Amino acid sequence: GEFVLDLSAYSLLRSLARAATYFGGTCRQWLFDNPKIVVLERHGDAVRFHPLLLELAGHFHVQLRVCAPRKANQKGRVERAIRYLRERFLAGRTIVGVDHGNDELAVFRDDLALPRPHPTRAERTVLDCLAEERERLPPVPDPLPPTDLVAPLNADKTAFVRFDRNLYSVPPDFACRTLTLAADDHL
Repeated sequence: GEFVLDLSAYSLLRSLARAATYFGGTCRQWLFDNPKIVVLERHGDAVRFHPLLLELAGHFHVQLRVCAPRKANQKGRVERAIRYLRERFLAGRTIVGVDHGNDELAVFRDDLALPRPHPTRAERTVLDCLAEERERLPPVPDPLPPTDLVAPLNADKTAFVRFDRNLYSVPPDFACRTLTLAADDHL
């Protein structure tokens, strides 16, 4: 898990790429609930995935899957992990920013979550099982696929561009021109 600035498709792509890097590989399938940044359209079992997610899955050689609507039994393990984080990490904690939250979450993960007994294999720790599984993961592609937003923006006559509901100034020489924006989540 990680804290992010927004819940956009690009944010999801960055999180998935960072997860694969952290684990030293990626699993063969990514299972999602049905958020709009993943599922654009659904008719029964037929799903139309977000094209950016399909492209990333192609780079990682991963099959995309979604849970059936209103089938809580298909995502129980994920929901239990979220409950674990909510009750053990977030309860009573004040998070003052994305970086602060991710730093605290890393400490929690390394000091408490990974050394605990595995939920179904009590004789082993979560860290032991993770180390064993890491050996079986397909490798992360090198180089990593791009996950930044790249889009054209028009600078107005006063040399401002609008991005993410904010106005940003650009040098006056770029007024009334189309510029290329490259945005990531690093400040």
